Amino acid sequence: MVKHEPELLMAMGISGLLFSVGWSIKASFKVSKKIEAYKKEHNCTKLTFREIFKLCWKDYLPVAISTAVSVPCIISGNRVSSKRYAALATAYTISETALQEYQDQTRKIVGEKKAQEIQEAANEETVKKTYQGGNQIIMTSNGDHKFYEPISGRYFESTWNKIQKAANELNAKALGEVTGVITLNEWFEALELPETAIGDQQGWSITGNTCGTLIDISISTHITSDNEPCGAISYRVLPSTLKDSLY
Repeated sequence: MVKHEPELLMAMGISGLLFSVGWSIKASFKVSKKIEAYKKEHNCTKLTFREIFKLCWKDYLPVAISTAVSVPCIISGNRVSSKRYAALATAYTISETALQEYQDQTRKIVGEKKAQEIQEAANEETVKKTYQGGNQIIMTSNGDHKFYEPISGRYFESTWNKIQKAANELNAKALGEVTGVITLNEWFEALELPETAIGDQQGWSITGNTCGTLIDISISTHITSDNEPCGAISYRVLPSTLKDSLY
């Protein structure tokens, strides 16, 4: 119950509101009949607000109670979700920082060339385990060679030159702007990949609110399970949380 608390609260709130709507419709028919009967009994054509309230409040009482309970449930569910998303964002930021520091220290200890060899070996293992071919590959207009994008875990078609050109153009654009930011979704769009849910909150920046760098990639070549070449993108600096975009 604790794990699914937001979903349960939202379900209770929505169910309560649906009950309120249904009961309101039912109560309206009953109240209409009561008012007509009251008018005939007292030989009048119009009732005062006090008379209507006295006559009908019991019929609408369940609606008031249900609504009074449902609205706080929805608000509480949204509040719990917001807290969990904030905690998740914090945990992600800590993780990405730790990973970036690990990569930087690896380069310092074993050297740039050896670190690149380690990254390429990791890419090769990933391609072997994840590549399935067929509908897994995203078709683009950039070329017909297979490439693997590790952040989103997707395979797509392009060429080395088109990928490098996309990175250079986005870097040049960021250098010419005041914000100096490249979002992950902008990068995916340049590669003709669909956007992701967190793509506007992650990226690279030269303004210092993230890691202070631009897109810096390398591409290694590997062989897929069906014996076809596949390029794998590596990032010297991973995209970080763009804090300004969270508010």
